[in-house]
Amino acid sequence: MSRYAVVDSGTTTTRLRLWHHGAVRWSGSVAAGARDTAISGDNRAIREAVADLLARVTSDTGARPSATICSGMITSNLGLFEVPHLAAPAGPDELAAGIVHTTIEGVGAVSFVPGVKTLGAGLTLDTLAEGDVLRGEEAEVTGLRAHLGLSAPATFVHFGSHHKAVDVDAAGRITGSRTAVTGELLAATSEHTILRSSVVPLADLTLDLEAVHAGARATREHGLGRALFLVRVGEQLAGIARERMTSFLIGALSALDVPLLPPPSAGATIVLYGHGAFPEALAALLATDGFEHVVRVDGEASDRAAVEGAVALYERALGARA
Repeated sequence: MSRYAVVDSGTTTTRLRLWHHGAVRWSGSVAAGARDTAISGDNRAIREAVADLLARVTSDTGARPSATICSGMITSNLGLFEVPHLAAPAGPDELAAGIVHTTIEGVGAVSFVPGVKTLGAGLTLDTLAEGDVLRGEEAEVTGLRAHLGLSAPATFVHFGSHHKAVDVDAAGRITGSRTAVTGELLAATSEHTILRSSVVPLADLTLDLEAVHAGARATREHGLGRALFLVRVGEQLAGIARERMTSFLIGALSALDVPLLPPPSAGATIVLYGHGAFPEALAALLATDGFEHVVRVDGEASDRAAVEGAVALYERALGARA
């Protein structure tokens, strides 16, 4: 059975996972990403990171992967090789057909999975919300649909630096997406504003759902700017523990993601996946907002699905070429 090196590269980290016999058999990462390309003006850091990871997986496992498959920001202009987005709707057939196979100096043969763009009927300042772009989620939702056995339409919510709601129809086609910078807002407010002294490190957090709901209500009733400052009011004036106010902050930001979703009356299945506190927080908000079909996928299963999806698209492309 083939060994596949599945690579994704984000803002600061490039990661390779080896897929063999239906499971991830090896994983490694290097601190290099799109930020390095933006600063230096070339992608040498990412190129060297992928080459290093391929050398390491070959040394550790005794065999070089039979193919290297890349998805995510590594396919952007700040990545290893830019691949144009496909226009939605785009499903497994379109994504597989859009995979670009090329050779990268110092790396070898590489296959790049395209992202997907959502285009309005003519974007203007008033209709910008009809447009969106994604890279990497196309592989994730492909793997998650298989992992969950879904055949009906669903909206998948990815949590990361950017939070993305991705609509997928019954045929597995991405019909549209909506992105918010919620994850970056959390990093910015908790690390680079006055709120830093009022919250605890996220790695130490056990989510307080009562505080999450209070934070969400504050955003809805007073606006995000006021809700954020109430984190300091709670810690300084009310004497509320920083752990609780951190959950309040998570709730205040999570309220921003609810409008990304179809209304509860649509009855759509909502799949929440990724790491951190946001999946649990948003699930709690959706339960009180009348959403009845919410599925949470833990971080480990999410990571596996992303690899499985990229491999499935690559093998579909091979089948089409045979």
